[in-house]
Amino acid sequence: MFESLELRVAGYGTDDILKGAGAAVRARLAAENELLAWVAAWADANSAESIHPDELRLHGGPRGVRPGGDGTPEVNDLALVELAVAIKKGEFAGTRFVAEVLDVRHRLPLLWEKVMACEVEGWQARSIARMTHHLTVEQAGQVDADLAGFAGLVGYSKLQNRAEAAIARVDGERVERVAAERKTELGVWLAQTSDEGLKSLFARLEPAAAIRLYARIQEIADALPADERSADERRAEALGMLGNELEATRILAEARQPDLFAEEFATAVQPVAGEDPDEVVEEAEVHPSLRDQPAMITDAELVVFRAAIERIVAGLDPARLVPTSTLIVHVAAESLETGNGICRVPGIGPTTLGVVKDWLGHDRVDVISVIDLNETPAPVDAYEIPDRHKRYLRFARPSSSFPWSTATERLELDHSEPYRSMDEGGPPGQTGVDGLAPLAKREHRAVTHGGWRRRQPEPGTMIFRSPHGDTQLTNYSGTFDLGRGPLAHAIWNAGSPAL
Repeated sequence: MFESLELRVAGYGTDDILKGAGAAVRARLAAENELLAWVAAWADANSAESIHPDELRLHGGPRGVRPGGDGTPEVNDLALVELAVAIKKGEFAGTRFVAEVLDVRHRLPLLWEKVMACEVEGWQARSIARMTHHLTVEQAGQVDADLAGFAGLVGYSKLQNRAEAAIARVDGERVERVAAERKTELGVWLAQTSDEGLKSLFARLEPAAAIRLYARIQEIADALPADERSADERRAEALGMLGNELEATRILAEARQPDLFAEEFATAVQPVAGEDPDEVVEEAEVHPSLRDQPAMITDAELVVFRAAIERIVAGLDPARLVPTSTLIVHVAAESLETGNGICRVPGIGPTTLGVVKDWLGHDRVDVISVIDLNETPAPVDAYEIPDRHKRYLRFARPSSSFPWSTATERLELDHSEPYRSMDEGGPPGQTGVDGLAPLAKREHRAVTHGGWRRRQPEPGTMIFRSPHGDTQLTNYSGTFDLGRGPLAHAIWNAGSPAL
């Protein structure tokens, strides 16, 4: 009988719990990657060449098949069935598993080397294999070389983004062709009413259109009167309000140009003093545009209301009512020079210039010059971070600097060294881009109140020390776990700010 796992971990202190969790992760990684090695060995032992000629003459006998992509070997198809049973998979899933293993081993050799050294999780490597399966072996090799320095050092979402960019770089025409083909998959669908009396609405849009729509829904939600509802509930009401375009327009107009609905309008729609509200209006008193329908005008209030609406329309500032959209595109210099290549769109990911041109083809576009990252904003004496510093870091360091973090949105800037006012003897110019680090909100709280310490020995390179003493170094390449030994201690001390 196996001992209960819960009982096995009971009674340990926090430090030992962290060590045990780390050991479990390493054991899982070793077991998962060992399975990939066994699968590769099975494929070697059951290659197409291992099939005896007599078996090849049998009707329905074993045949050589190539489950992997270009450049992978053929294997005995019936041997795949036996392997699938051994690893508790169906025949189809087992064959696909073998295909992924062979793709990593033969098409992504640098990644395979890291898998065999337990530096990369096997499932991540297999996922990259699926993404690159359609490429030629030469193209896959280029992607492999691009990922080799990052695999195992960054979270999977960052690795996936880099893989997508590398794939678009070597096979840009296919990326644009697939993007065009997928336009036929666009649509909006209404689900059946659920047991709770709610309905779900599903949509598949082009990325830029989806982001624009979501921004408009958020704008309406923000303009609704304040209440205790959650942000999701308010966005749901805002989305439903798009079904009543006049009401949605009124709310947006009032939010964008509040003076339209000032007291002057409220006064204008009140009955005129001294007039009988039931008195019939003469045609001469009706606005010329309404004189062809005099029978519809029956009281003075309507005429006054129409006049008030005219006054409001006359006061409209169209520039303030037109919705605005901002699309930030990071484009490599070589892409601008050649007119094609890879670019990165925050919130969407890497894609080709051709796809972005298609998104922008239906909008009015204002081209705004980008921030020159070679011109670093000068440090300031204040604790508050100027907007120009925030903008610079948003482009220079678009993701969190915390170990293994994949956060890229709603980042907060943290002073790497605690700020000291001039009254406390602090030096001038403490708030500069070289002394700031982007962190997600909870990561920032962990550093401020959770016992984490951090140092930034050079811009973009951070050293973190956990409450239990584990040291992690992060930079553009990823996260390096330094542990708690003498090397980690020396690096931590070396990162101490100069006195």
